[in-house]
Amino acid sequence: MTVRRAALLGVTALTAPFLEAPALAQEAQNAPAVDRDVIIVTAQRRAEALEDVPMTVTVVNQETLAASGIISVRDLQNVTTGVQLGQGGGFAQPAVRGVTTIINGTFENNVTLYVDDLYQPIAQALNVDLVDVQSVQVLKGPQGTLYGRNATGGVILMETISPTQSWAAKAEATYARFDDKRIGGYVAGPINDMIGISVSGYHRRSDGYHKLASRSVPGETDGRGPGLEQDTVRAKIVITPSHNFKVTLGYNYMHLDDPRGLIFSPYENVVPTYNVLPGGEYRATKFGTVAYDFEISNDSETHEGLLKMELDTGLGKLRSISGYTQFKGYTEFDFDGSYVPNSWSTSRQRWRIFQQAVDYTIDAVDRLTLALGGTYYKQKVKFIDPSIPYANFGIGSTVYDPDNPLPLSAYTGLWTTFYDEEKEAWALYADATYKLTDRLTINVGGRYSEEDQSVSGEQPSILSVFDLPYASASANFSKFTPRASIRYEIMPQTNIYASYSKGFRSGAFNNRQPSPGTPWLPADQETIDAYEVGFKTAQNRFRFEVAGFYYDYKNLQVSSTTTIPGTGTPIVTITNAPSAEVYGIEGSFDVEVLENLHLRAGATWLHARYGDDFTFSTVGVDPTQVGINSSSDPLKTFLNVSQVQDLSGQQMSRAPDFTANVGMDYLIPVGDGGFRFAANLKYTDSYVVTNPSVWGPLLIGTEYEDRANEQRFRQGDYVLLNTSVTWTDPSDSYYLRAWVNNLTDSRYRLHYNGTGSWGTYAPMGEPRTYGLTVGVKFGER
Repeated sequence: MTVRRAALLGVTALTAPFLEAPALAQEAQNAPAVDRDVIIVTAQRRAEALEDVPMTVTVVNQETLAASGIISVRDLQNVTTGVQLGQGGGFAQPAVRGVTTIINGTFENNVTLYVDDLYQPIAQALNVDLVDVQSVQVLKGPQGTLYGRNATGGVILMETISPTQSWAAKAEATYARFDDKRIGGYVAGPINDMIGISVSGYHRRSDGYHKLASRSVPGETDGRGPGLEQDTVRAKIVITPSHNFKVTLGYNYMHLDDPRGLIFSPYENVVPTYNVLPGGEYRATKFGTVAYDFEISNDSETHEGLLKMELDTGLGKLRSISGYTQFKGYTEFDFDGSYVPNSWSTSRQRWRIFQQAVDYTIDAVDRLTLALGGTYYKQKVKFIDPSIPYANFGIGSTVYDPDNPLPLSAYTGLWTTFYDEEKEAWALYADATYKLTDRLTINVGGRYSEEDQSVSGEQPSILSVFDLPYASASANFSKFTPRASIRYEIMPQTNIYASYSKGFRSGAFNNRQPSPGTPWLPADQETIDAYEVGFKTAQNRFRFEVAGFYYDYKNLQVSSTTTIPGTGTPIVTITNAPSAEVYGIEGSFDVEVLENLHLRAGATWLHARYGDDFTFSTVGVDPTQVGINSSSDPLKTFLNVSQVQDLSGQQMSRAPDFTANVGMDYLIPVGDGGFRFAANLKYTDSYVVTNPSVWGPLLIGTEYEDRANEQRFRQGDYVLLNTSVTWTDPSDSYYLRAWVNNLTDSRYRLHYNGTGSWGTYAPMGEPRTYGLTVGVKFGER
């Protein structure tokens, strides 16, 4: 009933003014438009020039995406300074200026993604390839006023292809290293003066790039690890019954199986248990090699519907955006990451999401732009783990046969976890921008948000020690998130600005009930108070901007992982770090040096450190216990041990002190086509990949005492270099692109963590990849 009321509210608010509002001839623009000198963005929920927006916004269009080797959302970090895309198990986890999440599972990120104005709370959406994307905007810094909940670090806005007044189409096919096969395309255009359509599709199949450990020769490899599957279909119908009213109906389907983050093969701090268990001698022994009993899967299926209505009222633009999403996810993985037939884990989850937004941007009042809006969001998640984990109780007497792995029937399900979660949230906001003079503009706004959460679950077990009876809990969260800014235009298209904004991430429950008699309490919501000053200019063929920022970060939500003794099963507990301090400076420029030579570059210097009194339940090392792996660093051979650590003053996860990117493209024209040479380089300084732990206090009093407070799960600095050459025929209809991503073959970690049960593991990022893309297109976008 509540959902129906919210939908009715959106329809009523939109259609009532339509019956009596005066008509306007000009239609406002939704998606950002990119020109040589003018870039129109919608970061403040209205169309305006990029240099007039008092915040740092990076805009990437179709051409730059293709030329820079940007395949998926996670690749955006290569062309966007200050942005990192990490992994937490099977879940993508973005970071903007050091603000990120390290919580795994059915939890929403604190850098939000919107696709066609719909909020995407499910982390798997960040793994999707950019098939029919028209442009991407990355908004840096908290966006609590205009975007609300969970926009603590920033917002990524993606706009996909929509029908226009003329037909356009594109189809392309790619074959690349690791037997990577892709085919996709779109068609968009008008059916008649009132109706337009767009349809896109994509199909991809790729082998894995991790090397698979041999089942019969210790230390050797044989074949590849888990690969990737993706299928997407997106359709839109745009109906324009009058010159000031537009309706968009959309449907999106996505099937994705990307298990490359679910690789838990330990190669550091490896427990001696592997030497005595059947099959243990054939374990993975190097970074980039993997082993597992059965096929790893991180399979999901999404159905999403969109209804967007837009009305020009004469005073401004009124919009209603309704969305409904069904998501099913299934994962299975070998948590000990070996051929030892001892345990296997699976999980299933199901999401149902309804969201409704209504906003009204009034721009008919002289010197004033007023944005008013409200949102409603309801989410239901059912989490069912029918076997966490399966266990083979006969492993001590099992004979290992490399050609005939044990079937799943040889394993016994230890317990079944049932978990249900509901969230219902609403918010109201107002935001006003006023031009005091022709050059001086001020902005002030605020949003009030409220959210109810409830959880329930139980865990029947064949072993009574793991029994958890039915339990439930609920909580309410609310927050007011203001913002304010002042901007002064020094000269045409050149501005200085100062801003304040607040963001928050709502509280969260663990998705597993606690032990009997222990209260099921949520982590507190986290907040950021952000201050930024900046300079922007957009002149003929040249853009430059620089910004300095300071964040006061409170109650960071972090997760600590422990394992159930004897099973290796991870248990995630969400807690709060009291505070963190983040500050830095970043700048970027974009210049057309010659008629067809285009250069762009950006850099971020960042100081992101946890505050005082941050104690963290995690794993250190015990120098009195040595594992069976070899390493040039003796600390990577000592066994992991669970302990509580003081991480005050340590570097935050995914927050390198320095990052920079440089890109270029050069066109040798031939008719309307020609040869385009492009390259993009991204440098990333050493940083904590996921887990911020140190080696630990057990090193105190030993020869390694000076490293006791050194963070252990770090990635060294590295460079990613992508290059491409594209030939387009003189009619600009056909093209052929040869490309290489990660030309220098840098080896870097997507995730880095350790357990006391088996050792330390890290799935690897994609190594050098090369391929050919052929395409055909017609019409202008």
